[in-house]
Amino acid sequence: MGTTFQLSRLKLPALIAGGALVAYLGYGIWAAGREDLILPQSNGPVLFKQGSAIGQRLEGRSWSVDYERISTSSDQVSLDLYGVKHGIIFRDGKPYLGVTAKRLTINTVTRDFNASGKLHIETLGKKPVRTFDTEAANWSDSQQTLTIPDRAKIGTGASLPLLVGSAVFNVRTGELEMHQVAGAVRFK
Repeated sequence: MGTTFQLSRLKLPALIAGGALVAYLGYGIWAAGREDLILPQSNGPVLFKQGSAIGQRLEGRSWSVDYERISTSSDQVSLDLYGVKHGIIFRDGKPYLGVTAKRLTINTVTRDFNASGKLHIETLGKKPVRTFDTEAANWSDSQQTLTIPDRAKIGTGASLPLLVGSAVFNVRTGELEMHQVAGAVRFK
């Protein structure tokens, strides 16, 4: 009889502990949806100072650039590049265009960009060297359109540069609209 009393004596605390555990877990599940939890804050903008960046494709480099500063939006969709130097755009694995710019704003999702301040682009490795200088340019990737809202100077290898007051170039259709044009053009 002594053994039966001992087992019942241990059963009662075990049952009480088990009941308390079940009640605690039940309350935790019930209360979990009742509290308003504070979501973590989204990331703030990211700032990079003086550096280099490289864009890669499966078959090789796409572009490379040195910059003074890059600032991103909090969702990293928009990038502002300041003091762009030694920018190179590659074509078929070889340097094709050189780029310098005061400021470029790039949408990484739509691949649109806006240039403000001094922008200089020139062909690399081809004769004659062709150049493009302006203070503002906008690229719409979905429309494949480059808009030059202000004056631009285009060097084509002719004796005088081509001066354009404004222009819109649709790369997809090849349509080019220019206003206030003066100077010379060399096509070959």
